[in-house]
Amino acid sequence: MLGMSLVELFLASPTMVVLLVCSVITVGFAVERAFYFMKTRADAPRFLADLTKRMKGNDPKSVLQWCKEQKGAAPRVVSQCLPFLHISSGDLKQRFNTAIEMEQVEMERNLSVLGTMSNIAPLLGLFGTVIGIIRAFADIARTGAGGSAVVAMGVSEALLTTAAGIVVAVIATICFNLYVRRIRTRVIELEDVREEFFNIVRVMAASRSKTAAPKTPGQSVDTIYEAASEATQEPVTAGK
Repeated sequence: MLGMSLVELFLASPTMVVLLVCSVITVGFAVERAFYFMKTRADAPRFLADLTKRMKGNDPKSVLQWCKEQKGAAPRVVSQCLPFLHISSGDLKQRFNTAIEMEQVEMERNLSVLGTMSNIAPLLGLFGTVIGIIRAFADIARTGAGGSAVVAMGVSEALLTTAAGIVVAVIATICFNLYVRRIRTRVIELEDVREEFFNIVRVMAASRSKTAAPKTPGQSVDTIYEAASEATQEPVTAGK
């Protein structure tokens, strides 16, 4: 490569070694996120349909157990909220939003590394080029041998770091944008699950309010599920 082997190029330019490390980090985290999204992939519409059917069975405990057995972010979020149907709708919604935010944080894990690499890789490449050009002209001044051929050789070797930095940045940027869009899509799916969950809860509340006599005058709809939600609570034992 331009009269130099790959090993000689890396030995001559420490910046290339840094860019090699950056490329390994970029590819490693990109593959790790790809495996994560593949492993946690789930059919949200199908889960919603199944959740609707099971919630209408008025057995929160079995629904909770079923959610824990499913894979994906939506079942995990719902399973964190099912044991708290007895709390107010505002508190339940806040708990649901917190569960969604926790899933989003997990989805965004290591994504900042890809964003950082997409920003610093071109700068590292440019830094290597500047250092290479300075060294090329210093060698010319020291030896007294010049000419366009010598200058062109030194500059072309120095520009390789810029090319390497651009390649690393392109890979990191593509992966970063791809995963950001994937996360946005999944967050929207979780918000749809949240809205459908509350729709089911409202329907169940309306159904129970027609058949159950109110405990006290002016009882809130938010407390109608207290009896049903008790089935999802774990019994408190001594020593816990």
